[in-house]
Amino acid sequence: MEVPHVVIFPLPLQGPVNCMVKLAELLCLHQEIRVTFINTKYIHQRLLNCTDVQIRFAKYPNFKFVTVSYGLSEDNPRNGDQISKIIEGVEEVSSPLFREMVMTTTCAPTCLIVDGIFTFAVHIAKEARIPLLYFDTICPCALWTYLAVPKLIEAGEIPFKGAILEK
Repeated sequence: MEVPHVVIFPLPLQGPVNCMVKLAELLCLHQEIRVTFINTKYIHQRLLNCTDVQIRFAKYPNFKFVTVSYGLSEDNPRNGDQISKIIEGVEEVSSPLFREMVMTTTCAPTCLIVDGIFTFAVHIAKEARIPLLYFDTICPCALWTYLAVPKLIEAGEIPFKGAILEK
């Protein structure tokens, strides 16, 4: 029987990475599942410097971190203003590396879990013929907003009206 192997690839921002690390840890509790966590070198170094991630995952022999580049220089501030550059870098630089890992690894993945913004993963999963799960790491307030906006538009509440907002 094939050993399940889940490859996890979060958006390289601290919040999504933290959520996916928790997910990886939950998967590792089932000792028959192999988990590979793909992280950028920059974020991985932050995990090592600021968390107990090495100690926490040392007890899971079927877990491993793999780091990739995403094309930003070391002095890039990686703040909210840079999100489009981060996503572009992942798509241009990291996605070919991700594809290569999925297609050529000795222990082939049986499932991919990636951040919901990584549309390139659909093609890779289809090519590898494995399931793809999008994992969005948004907060409950953002989820509520996404769900409420269509109803607010339908009710005529959006776009907002009023002299203050029209200026």
